[in-house]
Amino acid sequence: MTTQRRAEAIGLDLRGAALMALLGTVLVAIDLVDIWGQGTRGPSGRWWHLVPLLLLCAVMVWRRVRPLTCLALGVVVFAVETAYGGSIGSLLVIIELVYAAGLHGRGRAVVSLDWAIGIGVAASGLAVWALTGDLQDGVLTALTVFAVFGTSFWWGRSSRRSLDLLAAQRRQAQDEARLAELRAREERRGEREQMARDLHDALSGSLAAITIHAEAGLHDERSQRRALEVVRATSKDAVRELQSMLAVLRPDVPMTVSPSLADLPALVEHSRSRGTEVALRLDPDPLPELPAPTGQALYRVLQEALHNVARHAASPRAEVAVAVQDDLVLTVVSPLPQGPDRDEPGLGLGLRSMRERVEALGGHLEAGPSGDSWRVRAAVPLHRVSTRETSTYETSTRTIGTQESTQKTGTQESSA
Repeated sequence: MTTQRRAEAIGLDLRGAALMALLGTVLVAIDLVDIWGQGTRGPSGRWWHLVPLLLLCAVMVWRRVRPLTCLALGVVVFAVETAYGGSIGSLLVIIELVYAAGLHGRGRAVVSLDWAIGIGVAASGLAVWALTGDLQDGVLTALTVFAVFGTSFWWGRSSRRSLDLLAAQRRQAQDEARLAELRAREERRGEREQMARDLHDALSGSLAAITIHAEAGLHDERSQRRALEVVRATSKDAVRELQSMLAVLRPDVPMTVSPSLADLPALVEHSRSRGTEVALRLDPDPLPELPAPTGQALYRVLQEALHNVARHAASPRAEVAVAVQDDLVLTVVSPLPQGPDRDEPGLGLGLRSMRERVEALGGHLEAGPSGDSWRVRAAVPLHRVSTRETSTYETSTRTIGTQESTQKTGTQESSA
């Protein structure tokens, strides 16, 4: 218990003790003393009962802070007064002290007190029976002791269990709230990662194509018109893709079909229209129907790989092979070698995006030099599609589907 809480508890108990002292004084004044019938009056008549009453009330001030100690002191004072007949006021105070011990007590001492009360009830009844020879008096004494000590103590323990249960439920609710916040944070992080991948896939290729053709036009006056036409078409393409990314944030955007490996020919034609020579080989041809997350992920991997060919290859040529063997879908892109410019901003984001997509499906991605070429190889087991990737696929369907229709439109304009 902290110092502040201790002070608050003592303040509450001090007010309670003052009220109990006032009530006890009133009860003594109306002569509600000698309640046990066998006691003898003290030297000052009934008013001497105020002394043990006030002592018990003083002990009450600490009943929350030191409940078992207060009960022990209270029992001593109460026993002495009981020998002289006792009073109703002191009886009320000892009941409160027993209840406080059951409510605020902790540890093995409380368990021992439970047993002590039971033994005390039985011992008091047996003692009276042995001294008086009257079984009825013994039973009544045992019941009286039980009513004073046993009922009050077990009532306090029951209240303690209710408070502990309430505290446990409160902690559980707090834990669930924290867990829900962590889940929401993880979902938001996943959505941001997905949007970052989609935005990178959608715009990086278009912007790279604009840069490449603009540089070509600067160095070759004869190809300026063709370069400007490609820049114009690609710029429109990029604007549409950016608009589709922003539109997906609106709830009224209709759902569309996302791209898959069945759309590879259109993707290849789109790359060819931007000046990249692409040779495509499918095994089997046509490819069988694949799980939607798998098709979407490998489509994006191939899209990014072709973008990298246009940006970094010494000659914009690529050989693409897609094969379904046993339970694996393999995508291999082999451009002619020339490493990326190390000073180029955003270096490595595309490769990271590809790897995240493939690993989310339980597969693996390899990218690096192979002989005199650069090879990207993605392998995905068809029988394992993770829940996270499936969920991500569903949440990004509108974005990717809109981008697909945009790319097809851009392809037609570029070809024209």
